Amino acid sequence: MKAIGIILGTVGASCFALSMAFANPGLLPNHPGYPAKGKSPATGQATANDPGQTNAVGVATLQASQLSQDSAAMNEVTDPNRARIEKSMGAGRLPEVEGPLNKVNPNPAGATSTVIK
Repeated sequence: MKAIGIILGTVGASCFALSMAFANPGLLPNHPGYPAKGKSPATGQATANDPGQTNAVGVATLQASQLSQDSAAMNEVTDPNRARIEKSMGAGRLPEVEGPLNKVNPNPAGATSTVIK
């Protein structure tokens, strides 16, 4: 059983390493970043994933970075029961609400005992 785990771990790690080695740099997004002017002295290929991109500086870059997270920072969750609160009574006390109180059946299944036999 231990040998199977070692073999599967080795195969999984090898597959992951191969997928990283053969990744397609054409699928990387185009974005303004650090200028990619460097070339490898041995092969002459570009040393960055986005050759020819300009440096990301200025007000436009700051505004774009702020807009990228605006939707994630907003809390759009609403609870209709929160609108019913008329007066808060403080910590640990139920508030005064508009309309009837919510009724909760403590024993919806009609069980007579909580002892499991």
